[in-house]
Amino acid sequence: MDLNPYVMEVLTRYRLEELHAGAELRGRMRAGAAAPRPLRVSLGLALIRVGTWAVGDGRRALSPRVG
Repeated sequence: MDLNPYVMEVLTRYRLEELHAGAELRGRMRAGAAAPRPLRVSLGLALIRVGTWAVGDGRRALSPRVG
């Protein structure tokens, strides 16, 4: 089935508009999403949590003061 060149152009333009709208939507969604944390930040926060847990509620000094 041969399509009229005008009809082909209209269909192509419509499809390009759909693709542009989809790309804009994905870009907006990506911009709104939080960026993943770097590994060093995740590890650092985990170490802080472990240290806080190790100290406990008593807040005792890890290295007692001398003098």
